[in-house]
This record gives sequence, C-alpha cells and structure tokens, in this order.
Amino acid sequence: MRHLPDERQLMLERSAQALRLAVSVLALGVSITPPAHADTISTPTASTTPTANETAASAPTQLAANASAVASDGSAVATIPPFIWGATLNASEGYVSNSSGLSSGSKSDFLTTLGLSAFVHDHTGRVTLDATNNFFVDIYDEGTRSAQFNEHLQALGSVVAIPDYLTIYARAFASPVLTSDLGIATAGNRVVPGGFRNSIGYLAQPDLKFRFGTFMTSETTANYGSTYFFDTGGNSAVPVIPGLPGPQDVTVRSATQTFTSGEDFVRLNWTLAGAFSELDRRQGLLSEKAGLGNFRYAVSHSFSLLATVGYDAVTNTVPLTRNISGMVALGGFALTFGQDFFLQIQAGRKYNDASYLGSLRYNIDPTASIVGTVNDSVSTPEGQLLNNLLKLTTNANGELTTSDNMLGNGSVGSLSDFNPQSLGSLSFDQNISRYQTASLSFLEDFERNHADFTVFGTRRTILSGVFIGPSRTNAWGARLSFAHDFTPLMQGTVGTSYSVNDELGGTARSLNLNAQLGYIMTREMRAYIRGDYLDRHSSPSLNALSPITGSLSDYRITIGFSRTL
Repeated sequence: MRHLPDERQLMLERSAQALRLAVSVLALGVSITPPAHADTISTPTASTTPTANETAASAPTQLAANASAVASDGSAVATIPPFIWGATLNASEGYVSNSSGLSSGSKSDFLTTLGLSAFVHDHTGRVTLDATNNFFVDIYDEGTRSAQFNEHLQALGSVVAIPDYLTIYARAFASPVLTSDLGIATAGNRVVPGGFRNSIGYLAQPDLKFRFGTFMTSETTANYGSTYFFDTGGNSAVPVIPGLPGPQDVTVRSATQTFTSGEDFVRLNWTLAGAFSELDRRQGLLSEKAGLGNFRYAVSHSFSLLATVGYDAVTNTVPLTRNISGMVALGGFALTFGQDFFLQIQAGRKYNDASYLGSLRYNIDPTASIVGTVNDSVSTPEGQLLNNLLKLTTNANGELTTSDNMLGNGSVGSLSDFNPQSLGSLSFDQNISRYQTASLSFLEDFERNHADFTVFGTRRTILSGVFIGPSRTNAWGARLSFAHDFTPLMQGTVGTSYSVNDELGGTARSLNLNAQLGYIMTREMRAYIRGDYLDRHSSPSLNALSPITGSLSDYRITIGFSRTL
C-alpha cells in the first residue's frame, strides 16, 4: 500500500484529463451519426439510465424519478427543471475470493471501495447538457492488488447554432473495458490490472439541414471521434494471451450527404445518401465510400415495402483477406401499428455475402416492451465502442439511456444500463472484422416488479490481422435481472447471465449470478448487501493456450452505503 499516494495522483491527473476532454467536447455541443460502415436500422424513439457501479445507487436515477410524474394513462410526464445537479458519496466493504482474477495462484482479500457519483442536466432554449460521472477507487486491505482507480462517464449535449439549420451535437464516455472474456475475469466485473483498460471516447457532429419546400430535405454532416486507452492503476504486467495485444487508440472521420423526400411524396418515400468514412489506427487506415438509395412504398397505412440499392467500397492499408466491396441490394418490409408496434426487416446481399438487417419495438403496455435489433457492419473492436456510443440518448426527464432501454411511456427500464461494450463482445485483437449481431430484450416496470431479459448473439468474421484459431468466431448468451419492491423502502434484486465465447480455437462458458437487498434508511441515506459469483469453464485448448485463459471462479460479498449530498 506504500505506492497508493503516487498511483492516486497519477489516476487523478488522468481523470482530470478525461473530464477536461469531455467538457471541451461538450462545449461544442455533442451527438453523431454512424460512420458509413456502421449500418443499422433505427427504431422509434424509446431509451435507459446508465447504472453507475454495483457498489452504489445512481443519484441521477433517483432524482430523475423524483422529478417525474405518471399521468392517468400510464405515460411519463416530464417535470425536470431547466437546470439540476447532484452528487452522492459511496462507500463499501467486501470480501473477494480471487483478487487478481487469474485462473490459478490468486489469493482472497478484503476490499474497500470509495466513490463519488455526480450528475448535471442543463436544458435551455438552445443548449442542452446531460452528464453523469461515477469515480471509484478499490483498495485491497491485505495488499494482494494495488489500488485501482476507475470512472464511468456518460455525456450528451447539443447546441442550436442556427435555428432550423445548424445544430452541433456531441457524445462522450469514459469506462473500464474488459479486454477479453477469455482472460482475467472477476465477479461483478470488478476492475483488476491486466483484465481491464480504462477508456475515453467522444464523437462530435455538426448537422446542417436545408428544406427545399415540400419536395425534399438536404442534410450534411461531418463527424469526428476518437477513443483512447490507458492502464488501470497498479501493475498490469501479466501473462499475455497470444494473438490479443489489447485495445489501441483509434480515430474516426466521416462525412455524409443525404437527400430525403418531402411531403410531396405520399406513398413512395426515398433517401439518397453519399458517405465517406475513415477509421485511423496505428496498423493502418480503413476507409469506406458508399452511395445508397433507400426506398419505402406504402402498400397500406400499416404495411410498406422496402428496398436498398447502391455500391459500397471498403479498402484497408493492408489488403483484406477477401474482397467485400460491391453492390448492395436489400429488400424487405415494414409493419407499423400505431405508436406501439414497429417491425422492419431487410435481407439481401452486402459485402459480397448474404446480409440481414432488422428492428423491432412492441410496447405491450406503457410499462412493458419488447425490443430487438439485427445489424451488419465492418469495424474493429475499438470502432465498436464508438458505434455503441451513437446509441446514447436522453429521455424527457434528462436520463441518459439508449432507445433499446426505453419503455412505451418514455421512462427508462429501471434495471437497464448503458455500456459502450456490447453483450457478447469479442476480444480486443486489433483485427478488422465483419460483425453480425442480433439481440432481443423484454423490459418491464410494473408496480412492485421489474424485469430485464435479453438474449444476444455475435458472429465475427476476421478480414485482416493476425489471429489464432478459425477466422470466424461466435459469442452468444442470455441475461436476466428481476427486482421486487418488498416495501417502498426495501427492494430485492436477483440476476444471472450465461454466455458462450468461441474464439482462439477454443470455447469458454461463463455463468454469473448476483443478488442484492437494498434499504432506504433516510431521504439521503441508502444501505445494501450484495453477492456476486462467477464461474468460467474453458475448453482444453484454452487451458493450454495461456496461464490466464483457463477455467476460474470468483465470488464477492459487499456491504455498502451511499449518501446523497
């Protein structure tokens, strides 16, 4: 523990740099559209509250809930003031069975966690800012690990520079990222050296629009974003997994010109888009140029036919293992029933291969929804983080969330959270890959019961780089969280997740369990007790690959308190 002051100073300096970066970006006003290679089908607006850390309740969530009411029809009514801010102090003491997260040779330890959570919501006529930041330090009482500093920042803002014409958006995040599900791992995703890297990312976008009467609308965007990575506190010198160098800094640049049909077009709606994007990293430059036309023909009020045609050219400094440039031809349909049901499916050819895109939202009632997405894109693991940052949005109460985590009444699913790393994300290996992802979620907040159930899958086809095992890898699994309000002051939560990760020539199966009981002692004070358990079973080939890819287990018991300032 004698190194704690130096490490604390180092991490505080890095934290200050992260906050200065986020503030400088947000001064421009922040948000963005995806690079051309990140193809998604958007869903109707609906979004979630980011959870801070398992060690503390989220102050923004609590205050936003207090600042909202529910109308008689079950819809959320926004009553958030133009400016609101708050902070919460967090402290906990716990016991961990595997302090280093290694598959062998690790020791148990007692863990003290101290943290500060803060948020701000500023909504004026032309400027908006919604941000949360949760800073934590983990201190291992018996010194098996050095102190670890980490923070979870999410920020979203906008500035209307010229009303009706020019708006500047920006998003920013800071978060520890797990470098591989096959390496160092811990119960509850406790941050430890070698298994996690701290990350900072932002995206900025000026958006210029012109309307040509009722014929069409022109929209021009120029996007710029970066992600940076640095070590967590303490010594990160651990055995390296062959073929996994870990995350590295990337920069994304793109420009898009879009023309969209106006009110003159009733049954046939169209969009013509030209896009150019670059993903710049130490290994080289990945660029994409695309010209696409999207067409929607309304057969009836609820049923439409869809078509996407165009050409997509993808190049890299080091030639890809297969040519994915070529024609884009997708067809499908859309079903819309009022404000509560939306289904859009397209299938066809892209990247010189079969491709599928889809989106689903079904609001069963104002407090229960089913949401699903199917996407197809080409990127790197770091580029995936920036693509996920595009999903960050806010609801009427100023709660930061994603559209997939919003309920039909505009509120955020209480058990949902935002994480720049996708469920089922594969290891940071610097390879350019094609990502085909699918997810389906059920969210519910009904009186005293709350639920969040998600199934997910990712298929990754490596197109460039050095790798071990087959060039096509897969990850899939499910996650379930359920909470019950025993009384207005006491809530119990249980959760589980199971995932299968097939890469590096082997397979790892991971089971996570958690349970928590929270009690509101006073208006400002909250106490809780929580347990987390992780069990990972690695195949023989993974056990032989590296000292840190083998089977492991870990459990953590925590007693904590938080106080709203």
